[in-house]
Amino acid sequence: MKKYVYLILMIMWILVFTAGCSFSFSGADASSESAAPDQIDLYVMHGRQEAPQAYTKLADAFHKKYPNITVHYETPSNFDLTMQNRRAQNRTPDIYSATTIEANAGILMDLTDEPFMKNVKKVTFDTVKDNRDYFFPIGYSGVGVIYNKAVFSENNLTPPRTLSELTNVQQVLASKNIAAFALGYKDLWVGHFSLRPAFYAVYGSFPDWNQKRSRGEVSFSDTPEWQLIADVAKNYVYAYGNTDTAFEVGYMDACSMLANGEAAMMLQGSWATSLIQTYNPDTELGFIPLPVSDDPNRSKISYYCDYYLSISADTKHPKEAKLYLDFLSTQEAAKIYVDSTKTFSSVIGAPIPEDPVSKDIEKYVDKNQYIDDPSGTWPNRFYKNAEKYFMEYILDGMDYQELTKLLDKEWDTCSDK
Repeated sequence: MKKYVYLILMIMWILVFTAGCSFSFSGADASSESAAPDQIDLYVMHGRQEAPQAYTKLADAFHKKYPNITVHYETPSNFDLTMQNRRAQNRTPDIYSATTIEANAGILMDLTDEPFMKNVKKVTFDTVKDNRDYFFPIGYSGVGVIYNKAVFSENNLTPPRTLSELTNVQQVLASKNIAAFALGYKDLWVGHFSLRPAFYAVYGSFPDWNQKRSRGEVSFSDTPEWQLIADVAKNYVYAYGNTDTAFEVGYMDACSMLANGEAAMMLQGSWATSLIQTYNPDTELGFIPLPVSDDPNRSKISYYCDYYLSISADTKHPKEAKLYLDFLSTQEAAKIYVDSTKTFSSVIGAPIPEDPVSKDIEKYVDKNQYIDDPSGTWPNRFYKNAEKYFMEYILDGMDYQELTKLLDKEWDTCSDK
């Protein structure tokens, strides 16, 4: 039954999309101008599946200001593969979610001196070889534990602050056939997020660990806190989740599990809030750090710029592309983004989201109980293999010594490129 509901929702989404902003390229002429000589089609591509109405509203608001420019979004579920195909077909979007690899390859437009960059909280990456700005930040999110308040209240439980409390929560829920965590490991990136909320076990104490690793001063093997991160995911997430179906369920179905009370918690970014409530608008959600010890004062969330866009250096419409980023830096665009996504805007002075999850995140940020995204400064290409190694460890495919040896080798190999 759930699959049919999901299918109906998807069809409804498609109808909404096509009523406003187009979310797919249209054949071989997708990157060309429309028939009218004064009309410009601008193409934007990213991999965010949540809150699609936000991008429709942004595109429509921009079109009202510039009637001769139409913005089209595409949000493929397999973003990396789709981008590879676009480049192979010489159809790179005008604007897209790029990486530091592309910045270093010289295929992104330099945004350093653009006036609109002064309107946003800029994001930088250690792995960019020069000090130029190639990334326009859109939104910030918190990463930790999103929980269903009703599941906790109905079972006389409180959100866990320590590992001992987490164990107790799991035991109570297991007795009632409720998964503690909704897992969606069919989508590999979700498995990586079972680790990220625990990153503060290392980076909370050693914020410059990545820089020291690159200088050869530390390693995965000689940093015992990495075992805590790996074992939290292995012992307290995978073992307490929808273990039997974890690799049959993807991200969206995991969101549905949490929304409908089939699970109590989910390790994700706050961007998932809007998608979760699509499945059940009445779901009341909260947000806490993932416990990594029995000391609640150590707990921190991860809070960082998780969504940014870049302009392709070879776009046929550089002026129009910059006009769109300029619009995205305005208070009008920030309000549309915040109201639609329930996450934080990168625009300076933007309103704070009003939903409970964002309010919870704001409390941790105000108390300085957060870390940035440490994996954002991992070496290029390290990320994908690292997540595979961690998942193999979680599934008992290797022991901890083998894991850290592979991670150190992978880091050094990627750093040499």
